[in-house]
Amino acid sequence: MPFTDTADATHYLASVFQAGFDDPEISPALAKSGLVLRMDVTEPELVMTVDLVNQTIHTGDSDSGAPEANMTLGLTADTANRFWQGKVSVPLAVARGQIKLGGALPKLIALLPSAKPIQQRYVATLAADGRADLIA
Repeated sequence: MPFTDTADATHYLASVFQAGFDDPEISPALAKSGLVLRMDVTEPELVMTVDLVNQTIHTGDSDSGAPEANMTLGLTADTANRFWQGKVSVPLAVARGQIKLGGALPKLIALLPSAKPIQQRYVATLAADGRADLIA
């Protein structure tokens, strides 16, 4: 298990979306996607709903006030961590069942170019935080 607990996973996985929201070049592409993404993460357990349109992040189940998702991803925290380091091909991971997708794969693939600059920042953040244990 790459993260020590749910709080640890939430901290790092939410930070990548916040980085995208805070970036003036990436933020408009995220909003334009029209996606509200629910991530059901395992090992450790975490539910995160990311509203790319309104640029908000909700953690917890549907009772948390999170908006209705129009795309779902089921994956392990390790797969999410490796994706944000540029080590996971989304189409291949979906085909192999490492990512369970509910929704249109082309919409998700269209966002991948926006992830590239965030991936570099994610690795730098892990290194700066002394989290070599998370770097793939």
